[in-house]
Amino acid sequence: MSSDRSDDVPPEPATGIRSLACEPWVEIADGAALANWSAEDEIRYNQQNRQSEKLRFFRQVFDFLKENEIAGDYHEFGCHRARTFRMALTEARRKNLGDMAFWAFDSFAGLPAPETETSVGKWTQGALATSEQEFLRLIGEHGIYTDKVRTVKGLYGDSLTSALRQQFADSGRKIALATIDCDLYESAVPVFDFIEPLLQAGSVLYIDDLFVGNRGNPGRGLARAFVEYRQRSRWRFVRHLDIGWWGRSYIASETETDLI
Repeated sequence: MSSDRSDDVPPEPATGIRSLACEPWVEIADGAALANWSAEDEIRYNQQNRQSEKLRFFRQVFDFLKENEIAGDYHEFGCHRARTFRMALTEARRKNLGDMAFWAFDSFAGLPAPETETSVGKWTQGALATSEQEFLRLIGEHGIYTDKVRTVKGLYGDSLTSALRQQFADSGRKIALATIDCDLYESAVPVFDFIEPLLQAGSVLYIDDLFVGNRGNPGRGLARAFVEYRQRSRWRFVRHLDIGWWGRSYIASETETDLI
């Protein structure tokens, strides 16, 4: 073991970064460590970093919801592998939110054929597919609030009908947190229209792909759909938390503010 290592400082859980007792103060992988670095290693490294950032967000946002007494349900649009969905279930249980319902909206057959330009080549028709059966299996194995999980299957342009939106609105149940991870502009447009009457002051929107698929251009992709939605929505949206380099959350507000 290197004499530079601080045995008293374990890796920081959310990042895996380990402190050192001297320069360069943090452990940095060197040429020897990366000599056989492969594409599989890169994928593993990326996923560990990204999922850690997402879990940190869910811990923070459920704390925000509980402290501010924002009652409502969890809606997730884009549920591939049920990763973020399981994070939401876990953190809701940690906050004892037994009255929350958890709604999974997905085609459960992967992405539709992109109609608008995207800078992510792997976003092709059928990509990122997790079947409804597999999704429910993962939720069942997770074992938290399984009786409170509901699925709505279909492409959003087909499944998020005005009748379904009215059914949700008539129930009187509002959204506490919505995760919007549907990648494409044309998928996101009906999602934003669907959630509009279900929001309340304090509802949080987590926009997962704000800087993905568009080279950071807010005039393209899911970011464009959100920009357009903000212009027609009755709600104002206060910037809240950044999630890695790719996502951001916003809080719904009834009043315009330039204080934050």
